[in-house]
Amino acid sequence: MPCPASPRCAPLLPILAAFACGSAAGDPAQGPTSSGGTGDASTAGDPVGTDDGPGTTAPAGTDDGSSTADPPGSSGPADSTGDAPPVGVPVVVAVGDGGWLASSCDGGQSFTHVAFSDEIDDHSPWTAFAGLAHGNGSFVAGFGWGAPGHLLRSADGRTWEDLGPESFLVDGVATAYDSWTVGVAHTGTQFVAFASTRWGSADGQTWTPTAIELPPGSDQLRQLRGFPDAGLLFASLESQSGNGHAVGNFVAVSEDEGLTWQEGQGYTPSCSDGIQHFGDAELRGDTLVVGSHDVCRSLDRGATWELVGRPTDADIADLFADDTSFWAASGSRIWRSDDGAAWTEVADLGVTLRVAASGEGVYAAAQERGSALFWSADGVTWSPSTLDWTPDGATWVRDMVVGVVPACPG
Repeated sequence: MPCPASPRCAPLLPILAAFACGSAAGDPAQGPTSSGGTGDASTAGDPVGTDDGPGTTAPAGTDDGSSTADPPGSSGPADSTGDAPPVGVPVVVAVGDGGWLASSCDGGQSFTHVAFSDEIDDHSPWTAFAGLAHGNGSFVAGFGWGAPGHLLRSADGRTWEDLGPESFLVDGVATAYDSWTVGVAHTGTQFVAFASTRWGSADGQTWTPTAIELPPGSDQLRQLRGFPDAGLLFASLESQSGNGHAVGNFVAVSEDEGLTWQEGQGYTPSCSDGIQHFGDAELRGDTLVVGSHDVCRSLDRGATWELVGRPTDADIADLFADDTSFWAASGSRIWRSDDGAAWTEVADLGVTLRVAASGEGVYAAAQERGSALFWSADGVTWSPSTLDWTPDGATWVRDMVVGVVPACPG
């Protein structure tokens, strides 16, 4: 499929010939219901937050939002706690439909982008349903809800390769990537990519088929999340046929990288209804939280579940976590929780958010259409990021991660 002539379309590497099976008709390209936020991009350079939040002053920056201070998590001097800085530089990467990828290596203060296609429809080869994963020195992004799908790999979060047949080996023979991609994750030892074939890769570059399967009744994989430090793989699933499972949404976890799955007791399906378009799952310790329309919590790694209160009347757009807290983006607001059940509003960014992430002292968030991105050093006081593109309001942003790379990309 040739790359359409467009200023936002990057040169494509060889594209895979593959077969795809689309989702059931009626999957809307929808976003979360919001009770706050104007949806307009903020242009001010001042930090944003609630009036009564425990905000701290954002690092000093120039008038255009850039900063001369060491970015959060950089390999600069140790912080006031005496902790040693991480080895390498944290890079924030966001992914959206149309093979759109935006990255920042200065703590989210500025972003550059690339787009592989103008195809931004919900059911297209470049739909970014599968999301994004980082591990073993690579970022992997999965695309496609229509033939052919694509897997993209990057070592630094900025330079991306559309993997060709030589990356997919069956009994040592190169083969075409076989279909759309509905989930990518890193398990701690390998990447897994769910398409018509379940692929595994140690480095994100060379892929071979695995024995991984999903639980009975899983007509659709709606979201896949890996928690490498905990050795847990999470799947949000939907049964549409009732063959092997009651119709509706359910979740399962795996302790052996997807070879076997366990479905916990007491789960409420509305906690993952619509999760392919908004919502997320996040883990801290043994506490697993899932949220979309509602919020469910498990205190035992997905074995048993309870319905807990959601932060507001708005849907959960995204969940993320740091060493001390769960965080939620809902509407235009950022919320924090110690236990995943009781939430406190800490900031209002003024636009409808879709994704947010944290890692190595970096916090970042993006408006649902990529029209505005934000950064924070503490998750409470936020500032607008500078962008190397003029937002057109067309891109659906689907996921965001923070991964450490050896050096900041040029």
